[in-house]
Amino acid sequence: MKHYDYPKLIPYIIGSLSLLLLSRCSTEELTFDDIKLPNYTGDVVLALGTTTFTTSELIEDLDDEQLDVDTTQAGILVLVYRDTTIFSDANEIIAIDDVSNNGLIESPIEITNASSSEAGDFKFTQNLQFNYPISNGEELDSLLYASGSISITYESTFNVGMEFEMVIDDIIDRATGLPLVLSGAASANSGGSQTLSLANHKTIATQNAANENIFTGEFNGTLKITSGSSVSKTDQFRYRIDIADVEFETIYGYFGEKDFEIQSQTIEMDFFDELDGDIRFGSPEIRLIVDNSFGVPMGLSLSSIISSNTAGDQVSLTGSVTEAPQFINAPNINSVGNSATSTIRINNDVSNLSELLNIGPNVINVSVEAQSNYSNTTSVNPPEDRNFVDANSSATTYMEIELPLDLQLTNLTRHIDYSLDDFDFDQADSIALRIKTINQLPLNGSIDLQFLDADSAVIYQIKNVSVLQSPEIPSGGKITAGSESIDHIRLSGEGLDALYNQPTLRLILNISSYDTANDSFVKIYADYQLEIFLGVEATLDIEL
Repeated sequence: MKHYDYPKLIPYIIGSLSLLLLSRCSTEELTFDDIKLPNYTGDVVLALGTTTFTTSELIEDLDDEQLDVDTTQAGILVLVYRDTTIFSDANEIIAIDDVSNNGLIESPIEITNASSSEAGDFKFTQNLQFNYPISNGEELDSLLYASGSISITYESTFNVGMEFEMVIDDIIDRATGLPLVLSGAASANSGGSQTLSLANHKTIATQNAANENIFTGEFNGTLKITSGSSVSKTDQFRYRIDIADVEFETIYGYFGEKDFEIQSQTIEMDFFDELDGDIRFGSPEIRLIVDNSFGVPMGLSLSSIISSNTAGDQVSLTGSVTEAPQFINAPNINSVGNSATSTIRINNDVSNLSELLNIGPNVINVSVEAQSNYSNTTSVNPPEDRNFVDANSSATTYMEIELPLDLQLTNLTRHIDYSLDDFDFDQADSIALRIKTINQLPLNGSIDLQFLDADSAVIYQIKNVSVLQSPEIPSGGKITAGSESIDHIRLSGEGLDALYNQPTLRLILNISSYDTANDSFVKIYADYQLEIFLGVEATLDIEL
């Protein structure tokens, strides 16, 4: 045998030698070849290993990249899934297409064969009104352009030349404060065009009696009348104004109520998928934290959150939190570039969240519909409030699925492997395994024993070789002292053969939480642990 408890043998050997030496010194010459020592017999304890299981090692799969392990203020372990989605499609809130306005300027005079006194420049002015149409009839206050163009295409049927300026009073250069001016000169019965950039300009819009968005301007024309020329009342200056290829910095107005999808994601919960056992949570919570930099309050519909497991079971979120949209606040028009943060809490008080999670889902599908300009009784946002969207506006949703370990656990299995390669038990007359456990966790269960070959195949096993006993849970709720047990498993026959010949000994823990028969839930604190000490007790008979 390679590993004896030699310190225990030394006193026995020294004592035996001393007695023999004293008896022989008085009668004959001492010869060491003649010394005969009796065999050593006794028990030797050899430690195979010590394992300490923390709470997290017993109940969760840390290979799940989306899973974090936190601790509550009370010290209870909590598992947290975190995911983030960003909604930034401003067109869902307000969509503005290219704008085209057709118009005409009618002849202000009628002259036939102009006399010399009638010849000269004839100036006239006409007010203009342009539409800025939006398909859903939203109200526009102002539009700030990052890029884009405005162009005029015109055709004159006047028989005389015309010079013109089209002053767009409501399109303003933001640097100078001056209105945008389109100008040109058309000879008799001719046309032309002009294009200007809208970068760093803004349009001021108002609503007419029909609640259409309009902007205004002024046409200043000069007819170039020559002697003998004629101007007819039917002559016209026809034009088309196009605003195209626009990118907006900011749009202000009231954008109405629309429905659109703000969040769509699939959360893969590998923790449940990999967990060998059943787990139920007593106080789970989902938090939706929304940072909204759109100047548009919203209501979120949460009726399309569905969990699924590998068995094909599905549960939809229900409860009061799904019966009405949940309010999401927004920054006001003086806070462009800032965000307003709102938090929605989904728990057992307002939903069937435990039912959603207690099927052991491997997937949770989240589809959240938003309604713009939603208001409720506690967060009033009346229709006369104004909205904005900015080029950088977004609604970022941080989803946290928080699972405090206030739980009920059944049929969980975990295993511990011990290598036997460095141990030799050949000279032992009898062998027993000694398992000592100190259990601070509110978990009950049993331990099975297996011997594995080099390919991890089970060669020999014994069921229920030891019992895990939960400590009593005090009135304060937290266990302070562990429950201790020691078990001896005497090996013989196949068990001894497996110990001698197989490289690995495995302990399998079969665990359920305390008092599951009465549907009790237990709190798992972060500093709880389970200690397992495994050793071998061997009886030796050694020739010294």
